[in-house]
Amino acid sequence: MNIMEMVNQIKQNPATFLMQNYHIQIPQGLNDPNQIIQHLLNTGQVSQSQVNNAMQMRNHPMFKGLF
Repeated sequence: MNIMEMVNQIKQNPATFLMQNYHIQIPQGLNDPNQIIQHLLNTGQVSQSQVNNAMQMRNHPMFKGLF
C-alpha cells in the first residue's frame, strides 16, 4: 500500500484503518479522532510518547498538506 492510499484510508475511517493495519482495538461507533486517541491512551494500547511523536509528524511541513 502506498502512502497516498494509507492517507485516504485514514481520512475515510481512522478506526478501521488502525484496527486492520495495527491490530488496535477500538469500540464500534467510535470515529472521532480525539476520542480514539483518548481510548487508546486509557487502555494502554499507545503511550503518550507515541501520540506526541505522531502529532509532531503530522505537523511536519512534508506531511502538512496530507491532513
